Amino acid sequence: MPDVAALRAELRERLSPARAAHAERVATTARELAALHGLCPDWAELAGLLHDWYRETSEAEILRLATGCGVLSAGVAAEQIVPAALHGPVAARLLPTRWPDIPPEVWQAVDRHTTGDAGMTNFDCLIYVADLVEPGHAYPGVRELRAAAASDLRTAARAGMEATIERLLRRGLPIDLRTVAARNALLARTHAADGLGAGGVSRGGQAADSCR
Repeated sequence: MPDVAALRAELRERLSPARAAHAERVATTARELAALHGLCPDWAELAGLLHDWYRETSEAEILRLATGCGVLSAGVAAEQIVPAALHGPVAARLLPTRWPDIPPEVWQAVDRHTTGDAGMTNFDCLIYVADLVEPGHAYPGVRELRAAAASDLRTAARAGMEATIERLLRRGLPIDLRTVAARNALLARTHAADGLGAGGVSRGGQAADSCR
């Protein structure tokens, strides 16, 4: 288990006060939701703290890092790149060497927390939703999204993606294709029963020993 106090201190040095405070709130919200839904609170908290590690990296630098670590491959059309969505995938590829004892499910959730993915697990949905419903947010519809998060993570994630897509369309901004695929996949699985086979860092699986 990483030294959470040291990680928090580095986070506050690395990010602006507002962004660091957001990460702290996401971590707290993720821990609470994990306890509610039977997932590992410790790993949820860490994912919350780490999810925006590269969020304030300049566009030029995040593009350089994304190319260097393989997030962006050569030949990708410029119109298909959404730089603001790259910080999660970059963190998921670069940070495991610093914290190798954090399980891959956590890094996957960090990777997917902005765009989602067609193969979203419960733990992925947890971090995605915690980022949207942390108590610092006051946008229209957030109360309903918080209520959905307490009931079903996949339903809440889909609702969050649909709201995000609508907002981006209204603003005339590009939509990452992973978000469209994630929303469609969650819609198709709305009535599917969730279980450990669907993924997630559970208290009962291999990662449970690390939660104790």
